[in-house]
Amino acid sequence: MRDVVVALIMFGWLPIALFKPYVGVLLWDWLSHMNPHKQAYGFARYFGFLNFVVVATLAGMLLDRGKKSLPAHPIVIAIALYFVWTCVTTIFAYDPAYSFNKFNHAFKVMLFAFVVMIVMQSPNRLKAYIWVLIVSMGYIAIKGGLFTLATGGLGRVQGAGGMMADNNQLAVAMAMTLPLSLYLYANPPHRLLKWPAAFLALTVILSVIGTQSRGGFAAMAAVFFMLALKTKRKFTLIAVMIPLVAGGIYFAPDSWKARIESSEKTTEDSSFRGRVVMWKFSSNLVADHPIEGGGYDVFYVQRARELFTPPGERARAPHSIYFEVLGEHGYVGLVLFLTMLFTGWYSGGTAAKQFRPYNETRWLADLCTACQLSLVGYAAGGLTVNIATFDYFYDLLIIIVLCKQIGDQLVAKGVTAYTKKNDDVEDATSEGSKKWSPAGPKWSPPRPAARTGSATSR
Repeated sequence: MRDVVVALIMFGWLPIALFKPYVGVLLWDWLSHMNPHKQAYGFARYFGFLNFVVVATLAGMLLDRGKKSLPAHPIVIAIALYFVWTCVTTIFAYDPAYSFNKFNHAFKVMLFAFVVMIVMQSPNRLKAYIWVLIVSMGYIAIKGGLFTLATGGLGRVQGAGGMMADNNQLAVAMAMTLPLSLYLYANPPHRLLKWPAAFLALTVILSVIGTQSRGGFAAMAAVFFMLALKTKRKFTLIAVMIPLVAGGIYFAPDSWKARIESSEKTTEDSSFRGRVVMWKFSSNLVADHPIEGGGYDVFYVQRARELFTPPGERARAPHSIYFEVLGEHGYVGLVLFLTMLFTGWYSGGTAAKQFRPYNETRWLADLCTACQLSLVGYAAGGLTVNIATFDYFYDLLIIIVLCKQIGDQLVAKGVTAYTKKNDDVEDATSEGSKKWSPAGPKWSPPRPAARTGSATSR
């Protein structure tokens, strides 16, 4: 039944994408994050829906006669340079045929990043993109959060498919979703959705706890740390977080506590030792190939494993976005990747500062700040998780570019300075703007009554 429902939704909307490419973008957004087809158990589970979405959306862009152009933004240049370099490293990879599968995935992710930046250049389309993203990730968060509550933390929340296939990847994704859920709480499309957004943020936190992932825990801690630095309500945040953390630690099961406390005994932890082995693998590889690295998925090529794995150790996944990029694309690729990450973070902060003073663009400032915090979660969680081609990362970069593009358009049309609602009410009434004094208003003699007659009538 699930297969039929997913297929009907997809093939029902695909024809519309031929005439309205933004529908194809939203379908891609939904499929790549919620992964509804991966929750089916028949033909839909392995059906290439995304390929049909790509074809329909690109065809729709060709049929659309409207003006189409990429925004002139440093992030666009950074993504383009990194993509070109990955093409070069794939050509010179240890095993180009083996590297092609991951290259194909990365190519689709970056290609659609450019498509989104071309198609979604309006406030309503950006809001729709954000809504689909938050609802998709929120569906996963609510499932994980309720499962954690139902099992008392004894059960482990596993991956949701796609780039969130295991608990570590899912935990980092949830940590990246927390700032966006807080953005939704601050900017709900309707006031009745404010508290559901708060519930979503709570389930995101519970989902991270339920994964029992140390990388996810570190990512969430980094997000909260940056949130504390940025928010003006530091005492409120601390007052909320202290009882939550204390209560969570007190009621957490022993298995969860043991998992988190094992981070302090990294030298005795086989999981951490396995990560160090693969980090040494990357270091050994770039010692011989410092410029181009070994190409996508070099960590699974048998010949490379024999050459670069430390003696007596077993090769595994890289378990770090930084060592993943270093081993696959060399020092040049790592520099370009870090340039993308830093440019996104810096551009988000710059755009937030630019658009916060105006009523019409303040929501864009909040959105850029949320993306900044999500990038911090990605950078921190990526220390121990190999998700360098995570489409969620590119989504954040896309959103920052679109915020800048749309914000500049709104400013050019004319904006008004931001004022708080209380200030507006006080300015609207003369009595509200007067200062209160203990003695009350000063006494003044009554004014004489105005004469109704004119001088000529006397």
